[in-house]
Amino acid sequence: MHRFKLAAAAALLSLATGALSSSIATAAPGARGAEQVRVIVAYNDGQRGNAERALAMAGADVHYDLAAQRGFAVTLPAVAVEGLSRNPAIDYVEEDARRYPLSLATAQTVPYGIKLTQADQVSDAVATNAQVCIIDSGLNIGHPDHSAAGSVIKGYSDTGKGGWTTASPSTWSSDENHHVTHVAGTIAALNNSWGVVGVAPNGLLNLYIVKVFGASGWAYSSSLVDALNRCVASRDNAAVGGFPGKKLVVSMSLGGSIKNRTEETAFNNAYTRNNVLPIAAAGNDGSKRVSYPAGYSGVMSVAALDENKAWASFSQYNADVEIAAPGVAVLSTVPRGAGSEATATVNSLNYAAEGLDGSPQKLGSGALVDCGLGGTTCAGATGKVCLIQRGTYDFAVKVQSCQGGGGVGAIIYNNAAGPLLGTLNGVVTTIPSVGITQSDGTYLKANALGAPATVALAASDYAKFDGTSMATPHVSAIAALIWSHAPSCTNAQVRAALNSTALDLGAAGRDTKFGYGLVRAKNAKDALVALNCK
Repeated sequence: MHRFKLAAAAALLSLATGALSSSIATAAPGARGAEQVRVIVAYNDGQRGNAERALAMAGADVHYDLAAQRGFAVTLPAVAVEGLSRNPAIDYVEEDARRYPLSLATAQTVPYGIKLTQADQVSDAVATNAQVCIIDSGLNIGHPDHSAAGSVIKGYSDTGKGGWTTASPSTWSSDENHHVTHVAGTIAALNNSWGVVGVAPNGLLNLYIVKVFGASGWAYSSSLVDALNRCVASRDNAAVGGFPGKKLVVSMSLGGSIKNRTEETAFNNAYTRNNVLPIAAAGNDGSKRVSYPAGYSGVMSVAALDENKAWASFSQYNADVEIAAPGVAVLSTVPRGAGSEATATVNSLNYAAEGLDGSPQKLGSGALVDCGLGGTTCAGATGKVCLIQRGTYDFAVKVQSCQGGGGVGAIIYNNAAGPLLGTLNGVVTTIPSVGITQSDGTYLKANALGAPATVALAASDYAKFDGTSMATPHVSAIAALIWSHAPSCTNAQVRAALNSTALDLGAAGRDTKFGYGLVRAKNAKDALVALNCK
């Protein structure tokens, strides 16, 4: 089980463009020797040339030319900021705030979120009318559930000064942190009798991937603004190689806590002026803190819930939360072999199991033995599979109690209703360990001790992740899906249809945890089509 909120810094590549880069290249020697800061410098209308000259004098190094927003993202000496702020050519100078990804094979499975959101009740036969532009990490294009590359999957790699190192591939068709492959699977994993299916499973919905994150990476506000501009260009400019003329939903399973004026203006303008529907994760802090870009008025903020429609405790809650979707134990695609498939078999019967995060991929077989709460070395566990109850001790301690007693595998059963999802928190163990439900564990303790048991974890192309990152693609895909059925409608009408038909949960009406409630595809589609937009 993984929850995505990556925060590791990485070395940045140089992407200098246009007249600004040329002027900066001739800046006075030693100008970059002082403390450097990353900022967005916005200039007043008609003052681009004067802004370029001022930045050159300051010894600035350009990252993005944000011409549409009348600004540049630059790194420059901190001492130059005050002077630039007073320059009559400059509108404002602001921090270029960091943005982070927010975040878990056999016969085909329909993830619970597909049915819970009514996505299986809406045809994607006309999904080619729309596109989802995913701003995130790259997509593992060789995955069997994403085999339509070049036709309905295209992309762009920000090989400039985004937050990844040059040590790993930086193309949009590679995914070093497994994030967008999982997101894209929820959106459009193929109906191919293998793996999982997405909201739009028949290979017709257009996906445009803008890669701003690499391995354990991060990006800046300006990276998102530039990515947004590229999303819009993929719709408006055939030369870009995207999907011209398609209804555009921008999906962002990412965020950060610092508000950014340039970013806010860009996303709000995309919504109010460019008929774009941006959708972003509310955040995984489990607090009232607002995450951006989700907190901007032009962006839909998505909260997470589980398969029982209960609010996920990690999901941020505030007045900006607009809608909710499945975000707990969401099964989707990951790069080939990067996932882990868990099995637990007792007396030749299979029990639904979830691998503990960090458990080794191996197999252990032996008689089932009761090890209680697993707080001390389990006596009599030699060559056996340990059955352990959740509670009191960390999962790692429980697994170590089994391992220390000679056990070959551990089955931990929940102490509350629902599946058990857990992590070893970096503790290295040598035996496979899985979690099962409370009801299954109670039954096994009463009826199957001493019976032959097997615990196994094996490499898989699929995995279960937690996070508002996992909730966001449900809403993004459904927005594109219903829009494809009513392409004459506006982004605002799509947004209103999603909100007005959501299943009200929690406090009556819109609330801080669920927003308007659980997104419902069929109800929203019917409401949108009924508008008969012209």
